[in-house]
Amino acid sequence: CMSTEMITGGSSKESFFKGAVGMSKGMEFIPELIIDSHFITRGRFGRLAEAVAAFPNLLGVGLAEDTGMVIKECNTFEVIGSGMVLLFDPSKLKHNNQKILAQGEPMSLSNLKTHVLSNGDRFNIRKRKIKVLPLDSPFV
Repeated sequence: CMSTEMITGGSSKESFFKGAVGMSKGMEFIPELIIDSHFITRGRFGRLAEAVAAFPNLLGVGLAEDTGMVIKECNTFEVIGSGMVLLFDPSKLKHNNQKILAQGEPMSLSNLKTHVLSNGDRFNIRKRKIKVLPLDSPFV
């Protein structure tokens, strides 16, 4: 509920078909993101992909279990926890047929940039730049 556009429901099995994911207005604390939780265990890749297809100006964030983000000044977040964050950046989409489809039709997207981030990795939301921990970091 922290974002402006939030996922309110939808089956992971039916995702990638227009209208399978429920969306609603959130509390608008983080207007640049769409956040989906329990992302890995519940197989919510398609839900978040459909959400960013509908709102291609926003970043999609999939939070795994036991994982979170600390949002700091300058619109940077840091990943915390034992899992991972999957980040979908639709800003460079080459193809997105979401707007021309009827409800229930299969969607197609191309060039959806994806990052897999883990504990200590950072992402600048406005600049859309990642900073991952060095391989010799004590957190790895």
